[in-house]
Amino acid sequence: MNFGEKLQYLRKERGLSQEELAGMLHVSRQAVSKWESQGSYPEMEKLILISDLFQVSLDYLIKDQTTPQSYEKNYDYVSEHQIETYMQFKKKFALYMACLIAFIVLGLIIPILCTDTAYETLSGFGFLLVVGIGVFGLIMTGLSTKQYQDIENKEMKMSYSLSQQLQNQYQHFHSRFVVAMASGVLIIILSLAIVALLSELHIPYPQLITAQFILCVSLAVFLFIYYGILEDMYKFLLDNSSYIKEKEKEKENESIYAITMPLAAMIYLIMGFTQNWWHPGWVIFPITVFISMAIAQWRQKQ
Repeated sequence: MNFGEKLQYLRKERGLSQEELAGMLHVSRQAVSKWESQGSYPEMEKLILISDLFQVSLDYLIKDQTTPQSYEKNYDYVSEHQIETYMQFKKKFALYMACLIAFIVLGLIIPILCTDTAYETLSGFGFLLVVGIGVFGLIMTGLSTKQYQDIENKEMKMSYSLSQQLQNQYQHFHSRFVVAMASGVLIIILSLAIVALLSELHIPYPQLITAQFILCVSLAVFLFIYYGILEDMYKFLLDNSSYIKEKEKEKENESIYAITMPLAAMIYLIMGFTQNWWHPGWVIFPITVFISMAIAQWRQKQ
């Protein structure tokens, strides 16, 4: 099998037209046609690009080898249907995760509103129930990702036209992502301003001040998580190899939160049941988040 036959096989295997391949290699369609018909031969720079694009060695391209299957694939070639199915799943996954975590944050309102009432102790169990429901939902949602683990742990290749289509979609989405992140920050800032204002007015039920803050935080958390997951989805699809390398680093930081957040919840419950510090004991959660982020940053620098 000569070079032209190999190039044609590799191109068709990935569903690329001669024009699409030419665009990826920055040459004319006629140049690709001549290469495949043995009318001409690409220069070394283009051979290297072809080697990188199709994940084959230069030896395979240059030397006579009978079967294109003689190289080992370290990627998955995906179709438009596979991408659409994956994106639909990811959007549902992002919605479920954002709702569940926001639901857990909202659960803090129960002990806060019941502070200094006859239901103060009972409210702690209510909060635990909310956390239990939320954690169960998170576990079930996490289990649903198993069907896509192979895709997310292995480098993908897609056609040039599909790549361009995703680029256009991402450009439209990214503007919404920036607005959502800015809105989440603005919501938290405004809620803090409301807390400061109402605290000066000395309203009869100070628990309501904290409750509105938790409500605003839960809304901001929803925006951060939902749009953050979708942003990660596009980064994964558009810059697959770099994304996988970054995710391997992030997995090390996930172990930090797996320790600090349950510990914070345990301390909060102990303070609540023993000292009735349901309010303002909730501040331990944002403090824990900041401490965890600082530890993660320190570990990355090591």
